[in-house]
Amino acid sequence: MRLALSLARNLQSKLGASSSAAASTSARAPSIALCSRSYAILSSSAGDRSATSARCNTRGIRRNDNNDESSSIGGDGRRQRQRRQYTTHSQLPSEHQMVYEMCRKFADEELAPNAGGWDKEHAFPTEAVDKLGELGMMGINVSSDHGGSELDALSYAIAMEEISRGCASVGVIMSAHNSLYLYPIDAFGSDDLKERYIAPYAGHDRDESGRLNIGCFGLSEPGNGSDAGAASTTATEDGDEWIINGTKAWITNAHESSAAIVFATTDKSLKHKGISAFVVPMDAPGFSLGAKEDKLGIRASSTSNLIMDNVRIPKSNLIGEPGQGFKIAMQTLDGGRIGVAGQALGIASASIDCAVRYALERNAFGKPISQMQTIQTKISQMTVARDAARLLTWRAAQLKDNGEGYTREAAMAKLAASEAATMCAHQSIQILGGMGYVSDMPAERHYRDARITEIYEGTSEIQHLVIAGDVLKEYKQSY
Repeated sequence: MRLALSLARNLQSKLGASSSAAASTSARAPSIALCSRSYAILSSSAGDRSATSARCNTRGIRRNDNNDESSSIGGDGRRQRQRRQYTTHSQLPSEHQMVYEMCRKFADEELAPNAGGWDKEHAFPTEAVDKLGELGMMGINVSSDHGGSELDALSYAIAMEEISRGCASVGVIMSAHNSLYLYPIDAFGSDDLKERYIAPYAGHDRDESGRLNIGCFGLSEPGNGSDAGAASTTATEDGDEWIINGTKAWITNAHESSAAIVFATTDKSLKHKGISAFVVPMDAPGFSLGAKEDKLGIRASSTSNLIMDNVRIPKSNLIGEPGQGFKIAMQTLDGGRIGVAGQALGIASASIDCAVRYALERNAFGKPISQMQTIQTKISQMTVARDAARLLTWRAAQLKDNGEGYTREAAMAKLAASEAATMCAHQSIQILGGMGYVSDMPAERHYRDARITEIYEGTSEIQHLVIAGDVLKEYKQSY
């Protein structure tokens, strides 16, 4: 509460309002209000770095004081909360709507106009990511105790869609940092690890060069593909240290990160139960990076190998317990799939935006092509696929927020959203015709960006296995 009020007073003074008015506001209202107001500051005074330090501290989103939760007495005599399920943006509580509006405005004004240039130049969007940190989006689910925004999973899904609608590369940078780097430390790490590797990375601290601290996630290897349990990277105990050897492949944010989550085998005899998770500082002796991959899409984000040759880290850099790595990886990917689903939804939405605007302006046979039934059918199919995937994504996020199991639902969301993104991008090109095939229009970039959403954080084929496996398990238990 003190932090929220302090930030609110600072923000009010920047806007010329009285600090007494901010002090009298409830703790919940000023903290979430910072979301929409802090972007206004970014837009109006980009040169004033102190002004942009206002960030989201939204502890109140986890509670709901607007009658959005009802309670009942369960069979054990304890009061149980039943949270409302939201299906449209208009139903969202004011806090989530503020996140939506802030991210939408940021995407329209800061990301979309620059996304094409970043893509062509393979340029990391440093300034945009820096601003995301100042808005609280680079520590979105982290507790305010460690400098995070403490938003819920639904807010994260909403933010991911809007940010990715502006630029899918910025979306994956944000997703990999939040879902894959911060989450496992936050959920399984010691207090010491959280202090060293979350607090400086939750979106406000910078390294010696003044750049925002970013993390990455090292699970995949050159030879294991979708078989995450076949880790050939090893970690060997040596006194008070672990010695890590191996290579991780396809690592997002590799060239901009300063710390990595690394999964390594600590006991080969136990197979996947012998894998452990570690935080590895990337400036450690023996740690190096491979060349940047020349990718089809999401080209403004860096992807490369992490190479570890006798890298020594303290024993305290172990996340959780020895042998817990595979469990940590799978649980991390469950939440990460909500983020990727949000990214895919953003690409689908951007494709729809591009197609519909073009259809309204392009004339053929004496009338706008938007009046042609075939074009209308395509627009309808695109919108239905996108909206259906959004419902699945929001369902998975709300199950996570409610503390319920969501593995199957996250896989369904990721599968549906990624396929919707590819379909929408494809149909957008069809509607634009020749203009969709050239880089003068963003449709071809959306198509290239969409393809990866069906591959990383579990291919579509893996999602089908996760979903079917859970369905079969459910039916077997009912016999």
